[in-house]
Amino acid sequence: MRLPKILLSLAAAALAVPAGAQAATPGVNVVGPAPQALAQALGTGAKTVRMFVRWTDFEPQARGQYPANPQHNAAVDAAILEYDTAIRTLNAAGAKPLFVVTGAPSWANGSNDATVAPSDPEDLAAFLGRFAAHNKAVGSVLGYEVWNEPDENLFWHPAPDAAKYAALLKASYAAIKAADPSATVATGPMTGNDYAWLDQLYAQGAGGSFDVVSVHTDTACSVNGPDFFYREDGRIARYAFLGYRSVHDVMAAHGDGGKPIWMSELGWTTTGGVPSSCQRGMWAGQKASGVTEGDQAAFLTHAYACLANDPYVTQAAWFTLQDDATQSTDELRHYGLLRGDGSAKPSLDAFKAVVAAGGGPAGACGDFDAPRLRVIKPVANQQFVDRLDIQAAAEDGPGGVGLSRIGFTYDGGQKLANFAENLGWDKPVGLTPWYGSSDLALGPHTIEILAIDKNGNAVTQTIPVVKVATLKATLKPTFKLHRFKVHHKRQVVRCHHRVCRLRGMLLRGASAAAGAAPTIGGHVWVQWQYRNNHHKYRRLSGALALASKPFAFRADLKRAGRWRVRVVYQGQAPWKTAKTKFTYFRLK
Repeated sequence: MRLPKILLSLAAAALAVPAGAQAATPGVNVVGPAPQALAQALGTGAKTVRMFVRWTDFEPQARGQYPANPQHNAAVDAAILEYDTAIRTLNAAGAKPLFVVTGAPSWANGSNDATVAPSDPEDLAAFLGRFAAHNKAVGSVLGYEVWNEPDENLFWHPAPDAAKYAALLKASYAAIKAADPSATVATGPMTGNDYAWLDQLYAQGAGGSFDVVSVHTDTACSVNGPDFFYREDGRIARYAFLGYRSVHDVMAAHGDGGKPIWMSELGWTTTGGVPSSCQRGMWAGQKASGVTEGDQAAFLTHAYACLANDPYVTQAAWFTLQDDATQSTDELRHYGLLRGDGSAKPSLDAFKAVVAAGGGPAGACGDFDAPRLRVIKPVANQQFVDRLDIQAAAEDGPGGVGLSRIGFTYDGGQKLANFAENLGWDKPVGLTPWYGSSDLALGPHTIEILAIDKNGNAVTQTIPVVKVATLKATLKPTFKLHRFKVHHKRQVVRCHHRVCRLRGMLLRGASAAAGAAPTIGGHVWVQWQYRNNHHKYRRLSGALALASKPFAFRADLKRAGRWRVRVVYQGQAPWKTAKTKFTYFRLK
Protein backbone atom coordinates (compact mmCIF):
# COMPACT_ATOMS: atom_id res chain seq x y z
CA MET A 1 0.00 0.00 0.00
CA ARG A 2 2.98 2.30 0.48
CA LEU A 3 3.90 2.68 -3.18
CA PRO A 4 0.69 4.32 -4.46
CA LYS A 5 0.71 6.89 -1.63
CA ILE A 6 4.25 7.99 -2.43
CA LEU A 7 3.59 8.15 -6.16
CA LEU A 8 0.48 10.23 -5.64
CA SER A 9 2.40 12.69 -3.47
CA LEU A 10 5.07 13.00 -6.14
CA ALA A 11 2.48 13.71 -8.80
CA ALA A 12 0.97 16.43 -6.65
CA ALA A 13 4.39 17.92 -5.90
CA ALA A 14 5.25 18.00 -9.59
CA LEU A 15 2.37 20.40 -10.22
CA ALA A 16 4.09 22.97 -8.02
CA VAL A 17 7.37 22.90 -9.97
CA PRO A 18 7.73 25.47 -12.78
CA ALA A 19 7.45 24.12 -16.29
CA GLY A 20 10.44 23.99 -18.57
CA ALA A 21 12.71 21.70 -16.54
CA GLN A 22 14.61 19.24 -18.74
CA ALA A 23 14.42 15.64 -17.56
CA ALA A 24 17.41 13.30 -17.68
CA THR A 25 17.19 10.55 -20.28
CA PRO A 26 16.50 7.25 -18.48
CA GLY A 27 18.91 4.42 -19.19
CA VAL A 28 19.67 1.01 -17.76
CA ASN A 29 22.82 -0.91 -16.88
CA VAL A 30 23.43 -4.45 -18.11
CA VAL A 31 26.25 -6.80 -17.21
CA GLY A 32 27.44 -7.15 -20.81
CA PRO A 33 26.31 -7.17 -24.42
CA ALA A 34 24.58 -10.58 -24.32
CA PRO A 35 21.61 -10.68 -26.73
CA GLN A 36 19.11 -11.64 -24.01
CA ALA A 37 20.21 -8.76 -21.78
CA LEU A 38 19.96 -6.31 -24.66
CA ALA A 39 16.48 -7.55 -25.54
CA GLN A 40 15.36 -7.15 -21.93
CA ALA A 41 16.90 -3.68 -21.73
CA LEU A 42 15.16 -2.55 -24.90
CA GLY A 43 11.95 -4.03 -23.53
CA THR A 44 11.99 -1.34 -20.84
CA GLY A 45 11.92 1.35 -23.51
CA ALA A 46 15.33 2.68 -22.46
CA LYS A 47 17.29 4.52 -25.14
CA THR A 48 20.59 4.30 -23.28
CA VAL A 49 22.15 0.97 -22.27
CA ARG A 50 25.34 1.12 -20.24
CA MET A 51 27.76 -1.80 -20.29
CA PHE A 52 31.34 -2.58 -19.34
CA VAL A 53 34.13 -2.96 -21.86
CA ARG A 54 37.12 -4.83 -20.49
CA TRP A 55 40.27 -3.70 -22.25
CA THR A 56 41.89 -7.02 -21.37
CA ASP A 57 39.26 -8.84 -23.46
CA PHE A 58 40.33 -6.95 -26.58
CA GLU A 59 44.10 -6.78 -26.12
CA PRO A 60 44.97 -9.64 -23.78
CA GLN A 61 48.46 -10.18 -25.18
CA ALA A 62 49.82 -6.96 -26.67
CA ARG A 63 49.21 -3.37 -27.63
CA GLY A 64 47.63 -3.09 -31.07
CA GLN A 65 46.00 -6.52 -30.93
CA TYR A 66 42.65 -4.80 -31.47
CA PRO A 67 41.05 -4.49 -33.97
CA ALA A 68 43.45 -6.07 -36.50
CA ASN A 69 44.06 -9.03 -34.17
CA PRO A 70 47.20 -10.31 -35.92
CA GLN A 71 47.36 -13.23 -33.47
CA HIS A 72 43.91 -14.37 -34.65
CA ASN A 73 42.79 -14.83 -31.07
CA ALA A 74 39.32 -16.36 -31.20
CA ALA A 75 38.28 -14.77 -27.92
CA VAL A 76 39.20 -11.32 -29.20
CA ASP A 77 37.32 -11.94 -32.44
CA ALA A 78 34.30 -12.99 -30.40
CA ALA A 79 34.46 -9.86 -28.23
CA ILE A 80 34.67 -7.63 -31.31
CA LEU A 81 31.67 -9.33 -32.88
CA GLU A 82 29.68 -9.23 -29.65
CA TYR A 83 30.11 -5.48 -29.16
CA ASP A 84 29.61 -4.68 -32.84
CA THR A 85 26.36 -6.63 -32.71
CA ALA A 86 25.31 -4.77 -29.57
CA ILE A 87 25.83 -1.38 -31.23
CA ARG A 88 23.82 -2.42 -34.29
CA THR A 89 21.04 -4.00 -32.21
CA LEU A 90 20.61 -0.97 -30.02
CA ASN A 91 20.82 1.49 -32.91
CA ALA A 92 18.15 -0.44 -34.78
CA ALA A 93 15.83 0.11 -31.81
CA GLY A 94 16.67 3.80 -31.58
CA ALA A 95 18.99 3.32 -28.61
CA LYS A 96 22.72 3.80 -27.97
CA PRO A 97 25.31 2.08 -25.81
CA LEU A 98 27.31 3.87 -23.14
CA PHE A 99 30.66 2.12 -22.76
CA VAL A 100 32.64 2.22 -19.52
CA VAL A 101 36.15 1.03 -20.40
CA THR A 102 38.24 -0.50 -17.63
CA GLY A 103 40.44 -3.47 -16.75
CA ALA A 104 44.11 -3.38 -17.76
CA PRO A 105 45.81 -6.46 -19.26
CA SER A 106 48.89 -7.76 -17.45
CA TRP A 107 51.25 -6.71 -20.25
CA ALA A 108 50.17 -3.09 -19.68
CA ASN A 109 50.36 -2.93 -15.88
CA GLY A 110 52.81 -5.70 -14.99
CA SER A 111 50.20 -7.29 -12.74
CA ASN A 112 47.58 -10.02 -12.78
CA ASP A 113 45.24 -7.50 -11.12
CA ALA A 114 43.18 -5.74 -13.80
CA THR A 115 42.32 -2.88 -11.42
CA VAL A 116 45.94 -1.72 -11.48
CA ALA A 117 46.20 1.12 -13.99
CA PRO A 118 48.51 0.80 -16.99
CA SER A 119 52.10 1.86 -16.41
CA ASP A 120 51.95 3.99 -19.54
CA PRO A 121 48.69 5.96 -19.98
CA GLU A 122 49.27 5.97 -23.72
CA ASP A 123 48.63 2.22 -23.87
CA LEU A 124 44.98 2.62 -22.81
CA ALA A 125 44.69 5.80 -24.86
CA ALA A 126 45.84 4.00 -28.00
CA PHE A 127 43.25 1.27 -27.47
CA LEU A 128 40.48 3.79 -26.85
CA GLY A 129 41.39 5.68 -30.00
CA ARG A 130 41.15 2.52 -32.08
CA PHE A 131 37.98 1.45 -30.25
CA ALA A 132 36.27 4.81 -30.93
CA ALA A 133 37.33 4.78 -34.60
CA HIS A 134 36.08 1.22 -35.07
CA ASN A 135 32.75 1.94 -33.36
CA LYS A 136 32.18 5.05 -35.45
CA ALA A 137 32.26 2.83 -38.51
CA VAL A 138 29.83 0.38 -36.92
CA GLY A 139 27.17 2.73 -35.57
CA SER A 140 26.35 5.33 -32.96
CA VAL A 141 27.72 5.28 -29.39
CA LEU A 142 26.47 7.63 -26.66
CA GLY A 143 29.88 8.01 -25.08
CA TYR A 144 32.93 6.57 -23.34
CA GLU A 145 33.64 6.59 -19.61
CA VAL A 146 37.38 6.30 -19.00
CA TRP A 147 37.69 3.67 -16.23
CA ASN A 148 35.14 2.92 -13.54
CA GLU A 149 35.15 4.62 -10.12
CA PRO A 150 38.87 5.49 -10.11
CA ASP A 151 38.36 7.43 -6.89
CA GLU A 152 37.84 4.27 -4.83
CA ASN A 153 40.19 1.42 -3.97
CA LEU A 154 37.72 -1.21 -5.18
CA PHE A 155 38.40 -0.31 -8.83
CA TRP A 156 41.82 1.35 -8.68
CA HIS A 157 44.73 -0.46 -7.07
CA PRO A 158 46.80 -0.06 -5.04
CA ALA A 159 45.03 3.19 -4.03
CA PRO A 160 43.27 6.09 -5.79
CA ASP A 161 45.72 8.60 -7.25
CA ALA A 162 44.32 11.76 -8.82
CA ALA A 163 47.57 12.60 -10.61
CA LYS A 164 47.84 9.18 -12.26
CA TYR A 165 44.18 9.11 -13.21
CA ALA A 166 44.34 12.65 -14.61
CA ALA A 167 47.24 11.58 -16.85
CA LEU A 168 45.20 8.58 -18.02
CA LEU A 169 42.15 10.75 -18.70
CA LYS A 170 44.10 13.40 -20.60
CA ALA A 171 45.81 10.85 -22.85
CA SER A 172 42.56 8.95 -23.46
CA TYR A 173 40.58 12.09 -24.29
CA ALA A 174 43.11 13.21 -26.86
CA ALA A 175 43.19 9.79 -28.53
CA ILE A 176 39.40 9.41 -28.66
CA LYS A 177 38.88 12.88 -30.08
CA ALA A 178 41.58 12.34 -32.68
CA ALA A 179 39.81 9.17 -33.81
CA ASP A 180 36.25 10.54 -33.59
CA PRO A 181 35.88 14.27 -32.91
CA SER A 182 32.14 13.80 -32.35
CA ALA A 183 32.63 11.23 -29.59
CA THR A 184 31.60 12.15 -26.05
CA VAL A 185 34.21 11.44 -23.37
CA ALA A 186 33.19 11.21 -19.71
CA THR A 187 35.29 11.04 -16.59
CA GLY A 188 35.49 7.71 -14.90
CA PRO A 189 32.29 7.77 -12.85
CA MET A 190 32.90 8.72 -9.24
CA THR A 191 31.75 6.66 -6.27
CA GLY A 192 28.99 8.79 -4.93
CA ASN A 193 29.15 12.45 -5.82
CA ASP A 194 32.85 12.79 -5.09
CA TYR A 195 33.26 16.52 -5.63
CA ALA A 196 36.57 16.53 -3.72
CA TRP A 197 38.04 14.06 -6.24
CA LEU A 198 36.81 16.20 -9.11
CA ASP A 199 38.49 19.22 -7.56
CA GLN A 200 41.73 17.24 -7.50
CA LEU A 201 41.36 16.39 -11.21
CA TYR A 202 41.01 20.08 -12.01
CA ALA A 203 44.10 20.76 -9.92
CA GLN A 204 45.94 18.19 -12.04
CA GLY A 205 44.99 20.03 -15.24
CA ALA A 206 42.33 17.56 -16.43
CA GLY A 207 39.61 20.19 -16.85
CA GLY A 208 39.92 20.29 -20.63
CA SER A 209 39.96 16.51 -21.02
CA PHE A 210 36.33 15.53 -20.61
CA ASP A 211 32.97 16.49 -22.07
CA VAL A 212 30.91 15.03 -19.24
CA VAL A 213 31.33 14.30 -15.52
CA SER A 214 29.93 10.92 -14.48
CA VAL A 215 28.71 10.04 -10.99
CA HIS A 216 27.30 6.96 -9.25
CA THR A 217 24.68 7.19 -6.51
CA ASP A 218 23.97 3.48 -5.97
CA THR A 219 26.31 3.56 -2.99
CA ALA A 220 26.62 0.84 -0.36
CA CYS A 221 23.44 0.12 1.61
CA SER A 222 21.56 3.28 0.65
CA VAL A 223 18.21 3.16 2.44
CA ASN A 224 17.11 6.82 2.28
CA GLY A 225 14.99 8.31 -0.47
CA PRO A 226 16.52 10.66 -3.05
CA ASP A 227 15.27 13.75 -1.23
CA PHE A 228 17.24 12.93 1.93
CA PHE A 229 20.54 14.72 2.28
CA TYR A 230 23.03 16.06 4.76
CA ARG A 231 25.98 18.40 4.43
CA GLU A 232 29.76 18.16 4.62
CA ASP A 233 31.73 21.39 4.90
CA GLY A 234 28.62 23.29 3.89
CA ARG A 235 28.06 21.22 0.73
CA ILE A 236 25.48 18.56 0.02
CA ALA A 237 27.39 15.45 1.00
CA ARG A 238 29.10 13.03 -1.34
CA TYR A 239 26.92 10.05 -0.47
CA ALA A 240 23.60 11.88 -0.60
CA PHE A 241 21.73 11.39 -3.88
CA LEU A 242 21.42 15.15 -4.33
CA GLY A 243 25.17 15.55 -3.92
CA TYR A 244 25.43 15.81 -7.70
CA ARG A 245 24.59 19.46 -7.09
CA SER A 246 27.86 19.82 -5.18
CA VAL A 247 29.63 18.23 -8.16
CA HIS A 248 28.05 20.81 -10.43
CA ASP A 249 29.15 23.58 -8.07
CA VAL A 250 32.76 22.42 -8.47
CA MET A 251 32.35 22.30 -12.25
CA ALA A 252 30.89 25.81 -12.31
CA ALA A 253 33.70 27.12 -10.12
CA HIS A 254 36.16 25.89 -12.77
CA GLY A 255 34.22 27.35 -15.68
CA ASP A 256 32.56 24.07 -16.65
CA GLY A 257 29.03 24.82 -15.47
CA GLY A 258 27.75 24.30 -19.00
CA LYS A 259 29.00 20.73 -19.20
CA PRO A 260 26.54 17.95 -18.38
CA ILE A 261 26.56 15.37 -15.61
CA TRP A 262 25.72 11.75 -16.33
CA MET A 263 24.45 9.69 -13.43
CA SER A 264 25.50 6.44 -15.03
CA GLU A 265 24.46 4.37 -12.02
CA LEU A 266 21.59 5.09 -9.66
CA GLY A 267 19.65 2.53 -7.70
CA TRP A 268 18.52 0.96 -4.45
CA THR A 269 18.86 -2.70 -3.56
CA THR A 270 15.81 -4.69 -2.46
CA THR A 271 17.33 -6.77 0.31
CA GLY A 272 15.17 -5.14 2.96
CA GLY A 273 17.19 -6.66 5.76
CA VAL A 274 17.55 -6.27 9.50
CA PRO A 275 19.06 -3.03 10.86
CA SER A 276 22.56 -4.52 11.06
CA SER A 277 22.63 -6.35 7.71
CA CYS A 278 24.78 -3.86 5.75
CA GLN A 279 28.14 -5.44 4.91
CA ARG A 280 29.92 -2.66 2.98
CA GLY A 281 31.02 0.90 3.51
CA MET A 282 31.27 3.05 6.61
CA TRP A 283 27.89 1.85 7.94
CA ALA A 284 28.67 -1.87 7.76
CA GLY A 285 26.91 -3.67 10.60
CA GLN A 286 25.07 -0.50 11.63
CA LYS A 287 22.08 -0.27 9.30
CA ALA A 288 19.91 -2.28 6.93
CA SER A 289 21.44 -3.41 3.64
CA GLY A 290 18.56 -2.27 1.46
CA VAL A 291 14.90 -1.37 1.05
CA THR A 292 11.65 -3.10 0.16
CA GLU A 293 10.62 -3.65 -3.45
CA GLY A 294 7.84 -1.08 -2.99
CA ASP A 295 10.29 1.51 -1.73
CA GLN A 296 12.67 0.77 -4.59
CA ALA A 297 9.93 1.58 -7.08
CA ALA A 298 8.88 4.72 -5.25
CA PHE A 299 12.48 5.94 -4.90
CA LEU A 300 13.06 5.32 -8.61
CA THR A 301 10.13 7.54 -9.61
CA HIS A 302 11.14 10.19 -7.12
CA ALA A 303 14.79 10.13 -8.22
CA TYR A 304 13.94 10.95 -11.83
CA ALA A 305 11.54 13.67 -10.63
CA CYS A 306 14.43 15.14 -8.64
CA LEU A 307 16.81 15.05 -11.59
CA ALA A 308 14.28 16.80 -13.82
CA ASN A 309 14.82 19.94 -11.73
CA ASP A 310 18.45 20.13 -12.85
CA PRO A 311 18.79 20.18 -16.65
CA TYR A 312 22.56 19.74 -16.49
CA VAL A 313 21.95 16.08 -15.54
CA THR A 314 21.23 14.73 -19.01
CA GLN A 315 21.59 10.96 -18.58
CA ALA A 316 20.56 8.73 -15.67
CA ALA A 317 21.03 4.96 -16.01
CA TRP A 318 19.40 2.65 -13.48
CA PHE A 319 21.68 0.08 -11.89
CA THR A 320 20.83 -2.57 -12.80
CA LEU A 321 18.54 -4.49 -15.14
CA GLN A 322 18.47 -7.83 -13.32
CA ASP A 323 19.50 -9.21 -9.93
CA ASP A 324 22.83 -11.00 -10.06
CA ALA A 325 23.33 -13.97 -7.74
CA THR A 326 27.05 -14.14 -8.54
CA GLN A 327 27.86 -10.91 -6.67
CA SER A 328 29.90 -11.09 -3.48
CA THR A 329 27.35 -9.71 -0.99
CA ASP A 330 23.59 -9.97 -0.64
CA GLU A 331 23.25 -6.22 -1.11
CA LEU A 332 24.92 -6.34 -4.55
CA ARG A 333 22.67 -9.18 -5.69
CA HIS A 334 19.36 -7.28 -5.59
CA TYR A 335 19.64 -3.95 -7.44
CA GLY A 336 17.70 -5.17 -10.47
CA LEU A 337 14.40 -4.15 -12.02
CA LEU A 338 14.03 -7.89 -12.53
CA ARG A 339 14.53 -10.62 -9.98
CA GLY A 340 17.10 -13.30 -10.61
CA ASP A 341 14.48 -15.57 -12.18
CA GLY A 342 13.50 -12.86 -14.65
CA SER A 343 10.23 -11.91 -12.95
CA ALA A 344 9.45 -8.22 -12.66
CA LYS A 345 9.69 -6.16 -9.51
CA PRO A 346 7.36 -3.17 -9.05
CA SER A 347 10.29 -0.99 -10.08
CA LEU A 348 10.12 -2.31 -13.66
CA ASP A 349 6.71 -0.74 -14.24
CA ALA A 350 7.88 2.41 -12.48
CA PHE A 351 10.91 2.60 -14.78
CA LYS A 352 8.81 2.01 -17.90
CA ALA A 353 6.50 4.82 -16.84
CA VAL A 354 9.45 7.19 -16.41
CA VAL A 355 10.82 6.22 -19.84
CA ALA A 356 7.43 6.68 -21.46
CA ALA A 357 7.23 10.16 -19.91
CA GLY A 358 10.65 11.10 -21.28
CA GLY A 359 12.20 11.07 -17.83
CA GLY A 360 9.06 12.21 -16.06
CA PRO A 361 7.99 15.58 -14.69
CA ALA A 362 10.04 17.55 -12.23
CA GLY A 363 8.98 17.13 -8.62
CA ALA A 364 9.70 18.68 -5.27
CA CYS A 365 12.91 17.20 -3.92
CA GLY A 366 14.62 17.89 -0.64
CA ASP A 367 14.06 20.45 2.07
CA PHE A 368 16.33 23.38 1.24
CA ASP A 369 14.40 25.97 3.24
CA ALA A 370 15.98 27.29 6.41
CA PRO A 371 13.97 27.18 9.65
CA ARG A 372 12.08 30.23 10.81
CA LEU A 373 13.79 31.87 13.77
CA ARG A 374 12.15 34.02 16.44
CA VAL A 375 14.47 35.85 18.82
CA ILE A 376 12.71 36.54 22.10
CA LYS A 377 15.55 38.03 24.13
CA PRO A 378 17.46 40.25 23.97
CA VAL A 379 15.89 42.96 21.86
CA ALA A 380 18.04 45.04 19.55
CA ASN A 381 20.20 47.66 21.30
CA GLN A 382 19.08 46.48 24.73
CA GLN A 383 21.09 47.88 27.63
CA PHE A 384 21.94 45.78 30.66
CA VAL A 385 23.90 46.21 33.86
CA ASP A 386 24.66 42.69 35.09
CA ARG A 387 23.09 39.62 33.53
CA LEU A 388 21.47 39.35 30.13
CA ASP A 389 18.71 36.97 29.07
CA ILE A 390 19.07 35.07 25.78
CA GLN A 391 16.12 33.14 24.42
CA ALA A 392 14.86 32.12 20.99
CA ALA A 393 12.47 29.72 19.31
CA ALA A 394 12.41 28.19 15.82
CA GLU A 395 10.22 26.07 13.61
CA ASP A 396 10.96 24.05 10.49
CA GLY A 397 7.80 24.69 8.51
CA PRO A 398 5.39 22.12 7.06
CA GLY A 399 7.29 19.51 5.07
CA GLY A 400 10.55 20.29 6.84
CA VAL A 401 12.90 17.64 8.16
CA GLY A 402 12.93 19.04 11.69
CA LEU A 403 15.25 21.15 13.79
CA SER A 404 18.77 19.98 14.54
CA ARG A 405 19.84 22.67 17.00
CA ILE A 406 19.54 26.26 18.13
CA GLY A 407 22.85 27.83 19.03
CA PHE A 408 23.96 31.05 20.69
CA THR A 409 27.32 32.78 20.36
CA TYR A 410 28.50 36.26 21.25
CA ASP A 411 30.85 38.89 19.90
CA GLY A 412 31.44 37.32 16.52
CA GLY A 413 31.22 33.61 17.23
CA GLN A 414 32.49 33.04 20.76
CA LYS A 415 30.77 29.93 22.08
CA LEU A 416 27.89 30.52 24.42
CA ALA A 417 25.32 27.67 24.35
CA ASN A 418 23.79 25.03 22.07
CA PHE A 419 20.42 23.32 22.40
CA ALA A 420 19.82 20.10 20.44
CA GLU A 421 17.46 18.08 22.65
CA ASN A 422 13.68 18.37 22.97
CA LEU A 423 13.37 21.09 20.36
CA GLY A 424 9.69 21.65 19.76
CA TRP A 425 7.68 23.67 17.29
CA ASP A 426 8.33 27.31 18.27
CA LYS A 427 9.47 26.15 21.74
CA PRO A 428 11.70 28.74 23.44
CA VAL A 429 15.17 27.72 24.58
CA GLY A 430 17.98 29.75 26.05
CA LEU A 431 19.64 30.95 29.23
CA THR A 432 17.54 33.20 31.46
CA PRO A 433 19.78 34.61 32.66
CA TRP A 434 23.09 34.04 30.93
CA TYR A 435 25.38 34.27 33.95
CA GLY A 436 28.47 34.72 31.81
CA SER A 437 27.20 38.08 30.62
CA SER A 438 28.20 39.59 33.97
CA ASP A 439 31.84 39.10 32.92
CA LEU A 440 31.48 41.16 29.75
CA ALA A 441 33.20 44.52 29.55
CA LEU A 442 31.21 47.71 29.46
CA GLY A 443 30.27 48.76 25.95
CA PRO A 444 28.70 47.26 22.82
CA HIS A 445 28.42 43.53 22.21
CA THR A 446 26.56 41.20 19.86
CA ILE A 447 24.53 38.08 20.46
CA GLU A 448 24.35 35.70 17.45
CA ILE A 449 21.53 33.16 17.23
CA LEU A 450 21.60 30.21 14.80
CA ALA A 451 18.79 27.78 13.95
CA ILE A 452 19.71 24.81 11.77
CA ASP A 453 17.60 21.91 10.52
CA LYS A 454 18.59 18.28 9.98
CA ASN A 455 19.53 18.99 6.36
CA GLY A 456 21.98 21.70 7.41
CA ASN A 457 19.81 24.61 6.26
CA ALA A 458 20.53 27.48 8.60
CA VAL A 459 19.32 30.94 9.53
CA THR A 460 21.08 33.42 11.81
CA GLN A 461 20.26 36.70 13.49
CA THR A 462 22.63 39.11 15.20
CA ILE A 463 21.34 41.26 18.03
CA PRO A 464 23.40 44.27 19.21
CA VAL A 465 23.37 44.95 22.97
CA VAL A 466 25.17 47.36 25.28
CA LYS A 467 26.50 46.75 28.77
CA VAL A 468 26.30 49.87 30.91
CA ALA A 469 27.44 50.81 34.40
CA THR A 470 24.07 52.19 35.50
CA LEU A 471 20.57 52.01 34.16
CA LYS A 472 17.37 53.74 35.22
CA ALA A 473 15.06 51.44 37.14
CA THR A 474 11.65 51.46 35.45
CA LEU A 475 10.19 47.97 36.01
CA LYS A 476 8.35 46.89 39.15
CA PRO A 477 8.52 43.26 40.31
CA THR A 478 5.97 41.60 42.58
CA PHE A 479 6.33 38.93 45.24
CA LYS A 480 4.49 35.64 45.38
CA LEU A 481 4.84 33.88 48.73
CA HIS A 482 4.12 30.21 49.20
CA ARG A 483 1.41 29.30 51.71
CA PHE A 484 1.98 26.21 53.84
CA LYS A 485 -0.87 24.08 55.08
CA VAL A 486 -0.77 24.21 58.91
CA HIS A 487 -3.64 22.78 60.98
CA HIS A 488 -6.08 23.11 58.10
CA LYS A 489 -5.00 26.68 57.50
CA ARG A 490 -2.74 28.30 54.89
CA GLN A 491 0.16 30.26 56.38
CA VAL A 492 3.15 32.08 54.90
CA VAL A 493 5.44 30.88 57.70
CA ARG A 494 5.67 27.30 58.96
CA CYS A 495 7.58 26.60 62.20
CA HIS A 496 8.52 23.36 63.92
CA HIS A 497 10.52 23.37 67.17
CA ARG A 498 11.32 27.04 66.45
CA VAL A 499 12.82 26.21 63.02
CA CYS A 500 10.83 28.38 60.65
CA ARG A 501 10.55 28.37 56.88
CA LEU A 502 9.39 30.82 54.23
CA ARG A 503 9.31 30.28 50.47
CA GLY A 504 8.38 32.32 47.44
CA MET A 505 9.53 33.99 44.26
CA LEU A 506 9.70 37.31 42.47
CA LEU A 507 7.46 37.81 39.45
CA ARG A 508 7.86 40.22 36.58
CA GLY A 509 4.12 40.84 36.68
CA ALA A 510 2.64 43.39 34.32
CA SER A 511 6.17 44.53 33.46
CA ALA A 512 6.73 41.35 31.46
CA ALA A 513 4.84 42.48 28.38
CA ALA A 514 4.89 39.71 25.76
CA GLY A 515 7.38 37.84 27.91
CA ALA A 516 10.13 40.20 26.84
CA ALA A 517 11.06 41.70 30.21
CA PRO A 518 14.55 40.76 31.40
CA THR A 519 15.25 38.36 34.23
CA ILE A 520 15.15 40.02 37.62
CA GLY A 521 18.75 40.51 38.68
CA GLY A 522 20.30 41.03 42.06
CA HIS A 523 19.24 39.50 45.40
CA VAL A 524 16.36 39.22 47.82
CA TRP A 525 16.94 39.56 51.56
CA VAL A 526 14.86 38.02 54.34
CA GLN A 527 14.42 39.83 57.65
CA TRP A 528 13.38 37.81 60.73
CA GLN A 529 12.53 40.29 63.54
CA TYR A 530 11.81 39.66 67.26
CA ARG A 531 9.71 41.97 69.54
CA ASN A 532 11.67 42.83 72.67
CA ASN A 533 10.52 43.84 76.12
CA HIS A 534 10.20 47.42 74.96
CA HIS A 535 7.67 46.33 72.32
CA LYS A 536 10.10 47.17 69.59
CA TYR A 537 11.17 44.81 66.80
CA ARG A 538 14.82 44.20 66.16
CA ARG A 539 16.37 42.05 63.38
CA LEU A 540 17.87 38.84 64.71
CA SER A 541 18.37 36.85 61.49
CA GLY A 542 18.65 37.36 57.75
CA ALA A 543 19.91 35.76 54.53
CA LEU A 544 20.37 36.51 50.81
CA ALA A 545 19.12 34.61 47.78
CA LEU A 546 19.20 35.19 44.03
CA ALA A 547 16.24 37.20 42.84
CA SER A 548 16.10 35.31 39.54
CA LYS A 549 15.11 32.02 41.16
CA PRO A 550 12.49 30.83 43.66
CA PHE A 551 13.81 31.39 47.17
CA ALA A 552 13.51 29.25 50.29
CA PHE A 553 14.61 30.64 53.66
CA ARG A 554 15.11 28.68 56.88
CA ALA A 555 15.91 30.16 60.28
CA ASP A 556 16.53 28.61 63.70
CA LEU A 557 14.78 31.13 65.97
CA LYS A 558 15.81 30.53 69.59
CA ARG A 559 13.53 32.99 71.33
CA ALA A 560 9.93 32.46 72.28
CA GLY A 561 7.52 35.28 71.76
CA ARG A 562 6.24 37.45 68.94
CA TRP A 563 8.03 37.56 65.57
CA ARG A 564 7.56 39.06 62.17
CA VAL A 565 9.22 38.45 58.78
CA ARG A 566 9.40 40.10 55.39
CA VAL A 567 11.39 39.73 52.15
CA VAL A 568 13.07 42.70 50.53
CA TYR A 569 14.26 42.94 46.94
CA GLN A 570 17.27 45.21 46.83
CA GLY A 571 16.68 46.23 43.23
CA GLN A 572 18.89 46.08 40.15
CA ALA A 573 18.24 48.18 37.06
CA PRO A 574 15.98 48.09 35.24
CA TRP A 575 14.10 46.62 38.25
CA LYS A 576 13.01 48.79 41.15
CA THR A 577 13.25 47.75 44.79
CA ALA A 578 10.30 45.92 46.29
CA LYS A 579 9.31 44.33 49.59
CA THR A 580 6.56 42.21 51.10
CA LYS A 581 4.36 43.19 53.99
CA PHE A 582 5.38 41.87 57.39
CA THR A 583 3.93 38.52 58.36
CA TYR A 584 3.39 38.23 62.17
CA PHE A 585 3.57 34.97 64.15
CA ARG A 586 4.24 33.71 67.70
CA LEU A 587 6.70 31.08 68.91
CA LYS A 588 6.18 29.18 72.17
